[in-house]
Amino acid sequence: MTSTFHGLETGKRAMFTQQSALYTTGNNIANANTPGYTRQRVNFKESEAYPPAAMNRPQIPGQMGTGVAAGSIQRVREGFLDTQFRAENSKLGYHGSNSSALAKLEDILNETGKDSNGISKVLNNFWQSLQDLSTSPENGGARAVVIEQGKAVADTFNYVHGTIEAYRQDLGSQIEVDQKHINTLLENIDALNKKIAEVEPHGYLPNNLYDERDRLVDELSGYIDIKVEKVPSADDMLGNVKGVAEGYYIIKLGGNEIVNKDGYKTLDIQKAGDPGKEYVTTISFGEFTYTAATLPQGKMKSMIENFGHGSEGNGTYSKLLADLDKLANDFAASVNAAHQEGKLADGSNGVPLFQENAGASGIYMVETDPAKLAPSSTGSAGDGSNARNMADSFKGVMKGFESITGQLGVQAQFANRQKASTDVLRSAVEESRLSVSTVSLDEEMMNMIKYQHAYNAAARNITVVDEMLDKIINGMGTVGR
Repeated sequence: MTSTFHGLETGKRAMFTQQSALYTTGNNIANANTPGYTRQRVNFKESEAYPPAAMNRPQIPGQMGTGVAAGSIQRVREGFLDTQFRAENSKLGYHGSNSSALAKLEDILNETGKDSNGISKVLNNFWQSLQDLSTSPENGGARAVVIEQGKAVADTFNYVHGTIEAYRQDLGSQIEVDQKHINTLLENIDALNKKIAEVEPHGYLPNNLYDERDRLVDELSGYIDIKVEKVPSADDMLGNVKGVAEGYYIIKLGGNEIVNKDGYKTLDIQKAGDPGKEYVTTISFGEFTYTAATLPQGKMKSMIENFGHGSEGNGTYSKLLADLDKLANDFAASVNAAHQEGKLADGSNGVPLFQENAGASGIYMVETDPAKLAPSSTGSAGDGSNARNMADSFKGVMKGFESITGQLGVQAQFANRQKASTDVLRSAVEESRLSVSTVSLDEEMMNMIKYQHAYNAAARNITVVDEMLDKIINGMGTVGR
């Protein structure tokens, strides 16, 4: 037969379990605004019925329930949504960094808007000054304007090249900062792996450590596209690991394990080249090496692609700098060649106006005397035909620059579209994830009332059983006294 105190024990278990649920609900409410916190729940399970299945069980009709127990306190989290979020977060890190880098280039070139004062404008101004000179070749004012507009072209090439190179160097410094941050994230994830592996075999679920590890992994996914696998922290025959324990995180990058039970791989990025002209040459996590092409998507890949990589310094910024150097050299060579075809009043040929083969950073006017300009093809007074030839000589440079800015605009538009669409996708996944994992105060208040009523009912049940026992103990066997 069952114990006389069976009902008391059932009620006690119910009170303790509902009490655990109330405490967990209170913890959820307290952490409603804690970043990275995942709401928790108590997994209720029936305690073993009486009598247990056995050969010598007491002969009673069936089994009687013995109450409820708190099986585990588990996080409410959906692993599939975590995987989706991290994939979209990597894409947003890549496209967001691209969008920012290209927007910076557009600002530097300053080719849009009413107040644009970029290279195309100063080239147009120089072209117009030569047209004016062709109509008034003897006018000292027109000659002075040509000189000043030529200086403006050279100065603008210098400024644009220097500004882009300065920002490229800033990007290189940011790569170093983010490299250290990625290594810190990997180190902390590995440390949390080890702490979790120490706790789980004792039958505990370190939910706070799980939350912190997931927060770090989410942050890491913005820099590089990673894949996460869970492995048990101990063999089934060792310890008392619960079935819902999350175990180790193995983090893979392109199929290579950069975090596992043995530790983590440190990110190392090497640069080579002349001072101020360095490019990324080697990307490695421990013994695993990558190129800019094979490195998975993320903010780090975007920064390396924009900064420049490989032996030839391929990259958005480095390519634009090379294009500007070529344009500046072509401009100087074409204008100089045309000017040297002209004649001065004394019949001598014109001299070079711009320093050749100096690139966009080094171009300057070598001849700044207006009297040395040769707008004439014959040396005759009133002949401005060579000024028109000079203006026509760099039309190819102007078209070439228009092509560069057009390509840059297309790239920027594409990056902006990709960023916007990826942001929408990530926000949608994040909203779905938060709907599962975040704390809803309304829901927690309902749970609080539910568990409170269950606790009160269990206490009332104990009172009833106590009254029954009181009748048995104090009321039975007193007839005839």
